[in-house]
Amino acid sequence: MSIFVRGTVHRLCLFCTLLVLIFLSGIVIGGSTKEKTASQSEPGSDPVFSYGYAAMSLYERANETASEVERTGAGSAIVAHHLLVADKIAQVFAALGNGKEKIVVILSPNHFSAGRSALQTTYGSWTTPFGDVEVDSQSVDALTAAVPDLSIEPETFRDEHGVSAITPFVKTWFPNAKLVPLVIHDKATDEEVAALASTIQDELPWAIVIASIDMSHYLPRHIQEYHDAVTMRSIAQGSADFDLEIDANDVLQTLFEVNRLRGDRQWVQTHHGNSLAMGATSDWRENTSHVLGYFLEGDSTHDPFVSLQFVGDVMLDRGVRIKIEEQGADYPWENVTRYLQGSQLRIANLEGAVSERESQTTEDPPFMFTFAPESVEAMKPFIDVVSLANNHSDDFGAEGEQETRDRLAIDLGIDWFGGSSRSDDIYRYDLCDQSGCSLGISLIGFNQFGFLIPDLTPIIESEDQAGRFVIVMPHWGEEYITAPSDSQREMAQAMIDAGADLIVGAHPHVVQGVDVIDNTPVIYSLGNFIFDQGFGETSCGMTLGVILDRRSVTLYLSPISTLNGQPTPMSDKDAKQLFLDRNISTNPLTIFYDEPPS
Repeated sequence: MSIFVRGTVHRLCLFCTLLVLIFLSGIVIGGSTKEKTASQSEPGSDPVFSYGYAAMSLYERANETASEVERTGAGSAIVAHHLLVADKIAQVFAALGNGKEKIVVILSPNHFSAGRSALQTTYGSWTTPFGDVEVDSQSVDALTAAVPDLSIEPETFRDEHGVSAITPFVKTWFPNAKLVPLVIHDKATDEEVAALASTIQDELPWAIVIASIDMSHYLPRHIQEYHDAVTMRSIAQGSADFDLEIDANDVLQTLFEVNRLRGDRQWVQTHHGNSLAMGATSDWRENTSHVLGYFLEGDSTHDPFVSLQFVGDVMLDRGVRIKIEEQGADYPWENVTRYLQGSQLRIANLEGAVSERESQTTEDPPFMFTFAPESVEAMKPFIDVVSLANNHSDDFGAEGEQETRDRLAIDLGIDWFGGSSRSDDIYRYDLCDQSGCSLGISLIGFNQFGFLIPDLTPIIESEDQAGRFVIVMPHWGEEYITAPSDSQREMAQAMIDAGADLIVGAHPHVVQGVDVIDNTPVIYSLGNFIFDQGFGETSCGMTLGVILDRRSVTLYLSPISTLNGQPTPMSDKDAKQLFLDRNISTNPLTIFYDEPPS
C-alpha cells in the first residue's frame, strides 16, 4: 500500500526551504546537551518536558503535507527524529491506526548514554504546540512491575530528542492518546529486549508502537548506500542477527520482537533519503540517512540474505607500527568505526605474520612483516576473517605461518583461510535459522606466487558442486599497475570455468578495474586499506559491500584514502573521480541467477 500526498509545488518549495534553514541553524534536534528542555516542576510533582526548540510552523507545514494520507490500521512504525524530514514523519503518523488509539509507545535510543539502566521510562508530560501529551502512568506502572530492568529515570528524558522531537506528531495524529516513553540503550541484553517486547505486547496489545530511529551516520553516500541497503533488507525481513549501521540497534530489535508477537511483519516503506541528497549539508561528516515506514499484519515475504564487506591489504608493521606505538593499537581503525559496521561478515587480506618478534622491516626488499598480537587484536571489532593467501604470510617460513594461524584462531578468535602455498583451507559461512540452512558461502584464498591454477580449480569445483556460493580471493598481478594484466584475466576465466561466483583480488596495492565474465563479477584489486606506502596511487583503495540472496548478488564499491596507515572514507566527489579514472560504474552492480545456489 502506498501513500499518496497531494500538495502544490509552491507549498513544497517553501517547506523544503524552511527545513534547510532549520538544519543549518542547528535547531532540527529537539534537545540539547547544554540546555535542559524540561520546564521546572514543583517539588514532588511529575516532571514536565518540552518538545524542543523547533518552530511550531515546522510541524504545521509538515502536518499539512499529510492531510490526504489515508489511515491503514498499521500498529507499528519506524520514523526519524531528525526534523529535516518532518514532512515524512507526519505522513507515517497519518497512516497509522485509526486515530482513536489511546496509547502510543515511543521506543527511543539513549543518545547521551544518560541514566543508570539500559531500559528507562518516566512519568510526567510533554508540552507541544498543539497541547500537552501526558504519560500513561498506569501503563508505566505495569511495565516497570513486569520488567525488573526497566527503571524510572526522568532526567534522561530532559535532553532525549528521540522522544521529544516527535511528541507534537503524537498530539496531532492521536489527539486522545497518552504516551509511554521508553529509552533503550544499545548495551541492553537480548534477554532485556525480549522481556520488554513481551511485556509491551502483554500489557499494551492495542497500542501504537513507534521506533524513533535515524539510520546511517557521518558517512559519504557511496558507503551509506550499502549500509542502508542492508538495513532496509533487515527491516523488510523483520529481523537482524547482527548490528546494523544505525544509531539504535536494540530499539529496532525491540520493535522486531513486538511485531513478531503481533504477527505484523509486512513492511511498507514510505521514504528513504539522506541529508546530502536533500542539500541540507555538503559535508559527509554531517550526513544522516532516514528510512521510514510502517508494518501491517502478515508475514515478511522477503528472502533471507547475507551481507559481506571486503577490505584490501592490511599491514600493521613498519610505518604503521610506529604510528601504533605513538598513538595506540586502535589508531588505524579510528576513522572507519561506523564504516565497518553493519555486515554479517567482514573480510581482509592480512599481509604478514602475527608474532612477538621484533620488527625486521628494511628500506629495501625483500620486506618481512610481523604484526604484534595486540595490534591484530585491535582489528577484531572490525574484521571477522582474514585471507592468508599472500606473499607475506610465510615471511618467517612454515613455522611462522603456522604460528600466525594459531595466534589468530586460538589466541585472538579471528578466523582465517588460505595460505602462502595452499588453497584448501577454506572458510565456510552458512545462513541458517530454525528451519535449516538456506545459503552457503565458501571463501577460497589463492596466492599466485606460491600455488598453481591447476591445483586451485579442483578445490573450486568441489565447493561449487556442493551447491555453495564460491568467492575466490586471489593474490595476483603486478604491483602498482592500475590495470589488470592478460594473465589476471586468464586466471579469472579459469576460476570462473571451475565454478567461482565472485572474485575479489589483492596484491597490486592500487585499485584496478572491474569485469563481469560469464555473469561473474571480477574485482581485480581493492588496493590498500591499512598500509604506509603513500606514493603514487597507493593511498587510494576501495572496499566492497556484497548483498547475497538465493536469486541475486549486488555489489557496492566504496573508495577510501589511506594516509599514515589510517584509512578514511573518501568524499563522494573524489570517489566519483576515482571511479571515472578506473572506468568503474558508480552504480551498484546486480547479477541475477537463472538457477539459484542450492
